[in-house]
Amino acid sequence: MNHPAVNKEVVEAPIARHARYDGVQREISRRRWVTRAVDLREPGTPDYVLGASMVERERLLKQCELFRPHAAEMLNQIGIGQDWWTIDVGCGPLGILDLLAERTGAGAEVIGLERDPNMLEFGHELMAEHKLDSVRLIQGDARQTGMPASSFDLAHARLLLVNVPQPEEVVRELARITRPGGYVASEEVDWISWVCDPMHPAWAKLFEINADIWRKRGMDVNVGRRLPRLLKDAGLIDIQWRAVAPVFGHADSYQYLLLAFSEINRVEMIEKGYVTEAEYNELISSLRAHLEDPGTFVTWSLFYQAWGRKPAH
Repeated sequence: MNHPAVNKEVVEAPIARHARYDGVQREISRRRWVTRAVDLREPGTPDYVLGASMVERERLLKQCELFRPHAAEMLNQIGIGQDWWTIDVGCGPLGILDLLAERTGAGAEVIGLERDPNMLEFGHELMAEHKLDSVRLIQGDARQTGMPASSFDLAHARLLLVNVPQPEEVVRELARITRPGGYVASEEVDWISWVCDPMHPAWAKLFEINADIWRKRGMDVNVGRRLPRLLKDAGLIDIQWRAVAPVFGHADSYQYLLLAFSEINRVEMIEKGYVTEAEYNELISSLRAHLEDPGTFVTWSLFYQAWGRKPAH
């Protein structure tokens, strides 16, 4: 469901804006020297479920291009303006940082917060390549960003909640670091619509195994449908939402995403007894042949976007 955004911008006093600026600058300065391939994660912190290989980095860049029009439309609906201070949490190597920089201008703060140091290093290379001089990347955890409260006009996260346990903690943190009158926006998936047509037994088997692995890690592959409620529970108002289900063909890389997930989870599938190695190889081979058929199409996960405004008081 799609609703036009409610334009109720809260005008901020110059003194309050300067106080926000000072707080954010202090936190950025404290962490500015630890953003290049330095691992600050606490021991035992779970890794990003899909890893940080070069293949995964390239997939994330393709993902940015795929969802760029959707993100751009969402930012238009919100009405993001010049000089807004924005943060993209769990941004990976790029996220929507380029879109934020384009819209907010040279004098604004655009922060990319990412936990994985390898993604950050790749991100630095991309920022230089795209000449995104206003973007600053820092390392941090989405549940505890370390940013001062009420710092940003917009806090955004995309395809982050599906990869973390207790997503409500992340949404609460996004709301905490957003200033009164500012916006929290999230883009997530719901695997409910992810199917191939014609259906194939190998698809059904691999889909169920991957979904079970996600669930046993405490993650919700249907979190997209929960976005409006998560925003509401975090205290946001004027919540808007919409959802689309992209369809891919044999020439699209996302046609083969289930195979990519299965390859990432291969060791776990075999070691935990979901399949034998021979069964795994047969499933992958038969499904790949099916997906390469020009007559096969994949309807991807339902892609949700939701955003809400933090009350002025």
